[in-house]
Amino acid sequence: MQLSIRFVTISILLPVCLVISISTGMAVRELERDTAVTASVLLRQVDHVTSIARHTTTITARMAGQPCQTILENLTQNGALTPYIRSTGLIRNDVLICSSVTGARQQTTPAVYGITLSVAPGTFKIRAIEGTSSIPGQTAIIYASGTINRLTAFSVVDAQYFTDLMNSLDDTNHSVLLLRFSDGPVISVLDRDPPHTRAFIGEFRSAYSQAHLQVITPIHALGHYVLRYMMFLGPMSLLLTLAALYLLQRWQKRKMSLAEEIRKGMAAGEFSVHYQPMCETATGKCTGAEALLRWKRGDGSSMSPAVFIRAAEEEGVIISLTQHLFSLIADDFSQRKINAPFHLGVNIAAAHLGDSGFTADVMQLRGALDTSFRLVLEITERSLVEDTAVASKKLEIVREKGCRIAVDDFGTGYCSLNLLQSLPVDYLKIDKCFIDTLTSAGAEAPVLDTIISLSKRLGLTTIAEGVSTTHQRNWLLENQVPYVQGYLYGRPMAVPEFMAWYVANESNNPVKKG
Repeated sequence: MQLSIRFVTISILLPVCLVISISTGMAVRELERDTAVTASVLLRQVDHVTSIARHTTTITARMAGQPCQTILENLTQNGALTPYIRSTGLIRNDVLICSSVTGARQQTTPAVYGITLSVAPGTFKIRAIEGTSSIPGQTAIIYASGTINRLTAFSVVDAQYFTDLMNSLDDTNHSVLLLRFSDGPVISVLDRDPPHTRAFIGEFRSAYSQAHLQVITPIHALGHYVLRYMMFLGPMSLLLTLAALYLLQRWQKRKMSLAEEIRKGMAAGEFSVHYQPMCETATGKCTGAEALLRWKRGDGSSMSPAVFIRAAEEEGVIISLTQHLFSLIADDFSQRKINAPFHLGVNIAAAHLGDSGFTADVMQLRGALDTSFRLVLEITERSLVEDTAVASKKLEIVREKGCRIAVDDFGTGYCSLNLLQSLPVDYLKIDKCFIDTLTSAGAEAPVLDTIISLSKRLGLTTIAEGVSTTHQRNWLLENQVPYVQGYLYGRPMAVPEFMAWYVANESNNPVKKG
């Protein structure tokens, strides 16, 4: 039930978090796109005005060197009839010598425009100014070009053309647009101040207009974007949640029904035991077997032990299933004789090892078998690590009564050297995954070497599982692994087939059977 609560919580929270996360990400991208569109519109207009101002300034520059009275009429027409242009004229050494507005009256540029303005020949400069002497406080932009006779031609554009456009752009997001040219004050809408809280800042530039634009959008503007996407994705989140809860319900029903099927299967006699031979590496002689539970259901289908054993562990029926295994083993061998000592390996679950009835169950099986059998309890590393003190005490008791202990699938868990030394262990069973590394004559197996070395150091007997080739058998023989188990010798077999195989092995001692 604890797992179900966790799963329900995840099923609800995960889709919600995903929707919020995806909505926020999409909202940020849309805000960035809208900001880029706003910047593009404004900078395109700035470039358009710059193009006109450059053209006007170029025409004025062609008049440089002529007396002001000669060019004044053309200069006045050029300034008055050209869109966006407030004035145009010529400057020599920061003195205004001819202007479409003031004519031939000479004044210094600091007096008229508040700046010095001398531009080298062949260069073009754009800058903003606070205002002019005729219209103070009204920001303007000066476009200046140096001429070959060391004069400076210029045109003045009112910044109002840009602020009007700024004012009409992006009312929804309440963005603040700050336009800067190569020098001079910032051009912006006067009634909009940059937000004092966290904000998105977009930076955009135009090399042609020598302009730098900042679009500053308060973070709360993201809200309506997020809300729009959440309204779209919200129903999807609800569907995902309902689907997850439905799958959870199906999964729980399947788990509960599988546990019930296991109970019914035990009552109906659907379980049986198959025995896989364990042989001497050097001779191939069978000296034992591992008991493996199999389930053939009433409809004729079989279920993998990996599936039903895990389900039994999760649903709390593994102890009953192990007790059933013990009774099946006792039935299989109660009337059979076998050469002593015969190693009979039985897998023990962690839950059974921790159960108060464990010792009694093992002793009952031990008593049901002929004395020629040596019962070997195969314990996983996880079982030993979970409660070492309890495990050690119980294993000592059954060991004193003639049982032997093997660590199953060694090397795949968390069993340390110190733990092994403190436990009453007799055998180490090397997992098949390490045997599978022995693929060719030149292949190295450093982990396998370490396990074998550790086993020898602790005085434990090693059994290699999953041996399927003569190359693997030969390598294990060379490295003094005394016992092997695998398809090279025999597959798991029902007891009648196993006994026939065993008799043949005793007579012929073959390398491979089954």
